[in-house]
Amino acid sequence: MKTFILLISILMILWSSTVVSSAPFPLAVADPASVGECRLVEKIPGPYGYRFWGPPPVLGDFKYRSAVKAKEAGATHIFWREAIKGYYGQTRVIGYAFDCSGVAMPKYFEDAALY
Repeated sequence: MKTFILLISILMILWSSTVVSSAPFPLAVADPASVGECRLVEKIPGPYGYRFWGPPPVLGDFKYRSAVKAKEAGATHIFWREAIKGYYGQTRVIGYAFDCSGVAMPKYFEDAALY
């Protein structure tokens, strides 16, 4: 019986970690060149993970929660950078949140619009 409860608990944890939020992402994702004239609101360092094992499992939740926090601080755009540390390739995602109010941002279009 204990094994069954343990199995159900593990399955529930795995299921809850794969559920995708239906809420839209609160900030516009940008690249470093497009936010050059904007004001830096916040630098948000993320969790470390090993490069060859893929990103840490908390990365999606980290990006969403940090974007909500940056939005509350007044940011309108965010871009993500990956920093590598150490011999074994520990990586960390760092978010840079910017306030681009009043700045003309470039308009990007889908690749499908070219064809």
